[in-house]
Amino acid sequence: MSAATGVPTDRSDDTIQGVMRGLTIEKTDVMPGWVGVSVSGEIDLATVEDLDRDIKGVLADATENLVVDLSGTDFMDSTGLRCLVMADRSFREAGRKFALVVNGGPVSRLIDLSGVDTELMVVADVGELSD
Repeated sequence: MSAATGVPTDRSDDTIQGVMRGLTIEKTDVMPGWVGVSVSGEIDLATVEDLDRDIKGVLADATENLVVDLSGTDFMDSTGLRCLVMADRSFREAGRKFALVVNGGPVSRLIDLSGVDTELMVVADVGELSD
């Protein structure tokens, strides 16, 4: 973490931390059985590859379920939505759970309007998750 800005700056094998083109992604420990990825900023065509790479990294490197916290996300377009839907599919195929934390705002509206909230596990808080 940069002492001057307080922004995550390094990427190591055991953490996902990076600032890329308006998107911040940070790996967090949520609870036993769950790994979290906290996403802040904008998920769009310019940044979705970074999110996709980090989600696939968790799928490949960990055995836990994954929750993506979108509560700090200001904007998401259809490429971000597709990334999350495909991630859910990959985790299901691996016999694992995938969830989103969404608690209002424009991302919540996109998820509601698209109808993916009927297919994906969407919670308002990580406390709603279970093993």
